[in-house]
Amino acid sequence: MPSNENMNQGKTKRQEDFSLKDVDSFISYMNRLLEQLLSKAQVCPKVDQEGNSECPFAEDLYAEKEEFSEKVEKESKKIQRFLQVVDQEIDRCSNNLERISADSRSLNSDEAKEKYAIAQRAQEAEYKKAIQQRRALTELISKTEKVLALARAKTFPGRKPQKSFRPPAGALGGWGGNSSMNGATAARPSFKTEIDRLISLGPLGRKDR
Repeated sequence: MPSNENMNQGKTKRQEDFSLKDVDSFISYMNRLLEQLLSKAQVCPKVDQEGNSECPFAEDLYAEKEEFSEKVEKESKKIQRFLQVVDQEIDRCSNNLERISADSRSLNSDEAKEKYAIAQRAQEAEYKKAIQQRRALTELISKTEKVLALARAKTFPGRKPQKSFRPPAGALGGWGGNSSMNGATAARPSFKTEIDRLISLGPLGRKDR
């Protein structure tokens, strides 16, 4: 049976691979990849049943489109993992809002009420952000399916097209949370630590104290 330390290390690694702070950068990365695939599919020229075309490098264009199709299919499998991360965040925010609302009803101190009001506004902002991210991921699934369908409609007859020139290894590398190609990652709201601390302490300034 694995030790608690090993289990925690495994959990931490998975969270690093698919963390909430990387959701926005992954969505941006996937949208850029889809735009590239769509562009490459649109420039594929007409070919006859033998693969001949007026374009002298038609097969290269089809081969490049196939490479990007495979890339999109591989990367799109990560969308469901990010959806799980966002759903967990939605549940966390929802539970915290319920706790804050319940605890705030027993407050008497104006100072405590103000702290809970600040915590509630911050938690509502996090909840709204997570809902928006979930909507964006759902739309990304639909967009990915449509672009892949369009790309698959452009086929090279008889065999898999081959490129006369192959890009250097790693030129089509995948998404990574710390990669510079992903753009700026979305920072978590600065109130999160304070909210969690406040909730863990329980109601402050109760009327019965």
